[in-house]
This record gives sequence, C-alpha cells and structure tokens, in this order.
Amino acid sequence: MKIAITGANGRLGSELLKYNCKPIYADITHPSTLKKHISDINPDTIIHCAAITDVDGAEDRLFKEVQRVNVIGTSCVRTAFGGQMIYLSTDYVFDGQRGPYSETDKPNPVSVYGNSKYMGERIIQEHQNPLDIIVRTTILYGNGTKYDFVKAILDKLHLGEHFTVPTTIFGTPTYVPHLADAILQLCEMWSAPRIVHIAGKDCISRYEFAKMIAEVFELDESLILPTKKITGKAQRPKKAGLKTDLAIDIGLPIYSVKDGLEELRNAHINV
Repeated sequence: MKIAITGANGRLGSELLKYNCKPIYADITHPSTLKKHISDINPDTIIHCAAITDVDGAEDRLFKEVQRVNVIGTSCVRTAFGGQMIYLSTDYVFDGQRGPYSETDKPNPVSVYGNSKYMGERIIQEHQNPLDIIVRTTILYGNGTKYDFVKAILDKLHLGEHFTVPTTIFGTPTYVPHLADAILQLCEMWSAPRIVHIAGKDCISRYEFAKMIAEVFELDESLILPTKKITGKAQRPKKAGLKTDLAIDIGLPIYSVKDGLEELRNAHINV
C-alpha cells in the first residue's frame, strides 16, 4: 500500500515520513497543482494532516488563512483524489461541557479553529467515500519538529522558577509516535469505522499532565503551581478529551499518558 501525506512538516506528518509515507508538498488550495502532485505519487491512501492549528491566532490575524487551509484545502484534497482519505481532526470540535467524548457525541465547537476542523469533517462525510476515515486526536507531543506542551513544561522546569498551569482544562495527551503507529494500522483494516478516536488513554488536567512530566523526567514538581486562570483569545473546550474504547475494540494500540512520556524520556536518553 502506498500512502501519501499532506502537512509533512508538522508533528504527525514528519513522524509519518519515517514510515516511508510520501509527502505532498503542493499548495493544497491550488486544485490543478495538487492533482498533479497526487497523480505523480499515485497513492492508495492520503493521510490529511495539513492544517493551521494556532488556536488563538485563528480568532483574528489567521482567520482567513484558517478558512483557506483547514476548510478549502480539505475540500480540494478530497476532490482531487479518488482513493481513501484519512482526515485528522481534534477534540476541539466539541464544546468541552461533558468530555471526554465518544465518536457518537455531537460536535459543537466553541472556537474558530474548532469550527474549521468540524467543517472539514463535514466535507469528508458529505463526499460519502465509504473508505474515508475521520481520526480525532488531541494534545500531541513528542516529535522533535515542533514546540509542544511537554517541551514548554520541561523548559520551565529547567529554569528552576515557579510557574502556574491550569487545573480547569482537561484532555487526553497523545504521544505522536503512538498516534502514527495506530493510524498506519488503521490504513490496513478492511472494515474500519468512519470515525475513530486515537489518543492517550487518560483524561487529565493540564496541571496533572505537567506534574506527570516532572515526575517522569525526575524534575522538581514543586515548581508547578495550580491555577484556575485560562489565558488565550480563543475559548477552550475545558472538559474535553477523547474516549478510545472503539479504537481498543478494533485492535488499535492505545497507551497511557505515562507510557508516552516514558518512551519520550528514553528516546532522549538514547540520543
């Protein structure tokens, strides 16, 4: 099976390149150029990772770019390609009132970014290709190409100064290599669900996640202080996260947050 990916420079895309997935470097909003690049690769499956993910920037300065890439770009890729498409989405399609969420829960995004990803989901569903799959995930960490929550916390801990982390935002942190492995296994399934959640097994607060990072990397947990204050322009789904029961039922590997952090620590040790 030949697999192509959009967004090859991102967290997940750059990880998938390690598995011999072929990058589509064309502008996904230019249909003719995009179609030629796809034709040159001639893939069986496209994993559509490309997206603008700046949640706060999406509210104002990146608003038009988010619509262009996340919505129009998704439509262009789906129209230009006749094979299977795996669309990467997020728990930001939910409002965060009663998470973690299952695949059957109704989306209700509360931010521009969340709405753009939900519109992408709708594009995939309306196209009605029976092989297409929507994969929702969240709080990605562990790939060296991008700054993420874990790197931010480690940087702060190494400074040796006290800092605050919210206790009021919950999610299911996901180690990027685990996500990539599960998606590639999903590609091999003959009868996969149309929507599946692939994320860390544990729904925890950002504060709990930060404390776990300190514990696994053997740094000073006392530097991390709890706060109820949430910063940023965009509204966050506070009680979010994704249930992974369906992924487990169909045999996909789902790991605990601590499993992911320990693998990341060991990867750093072995570098």
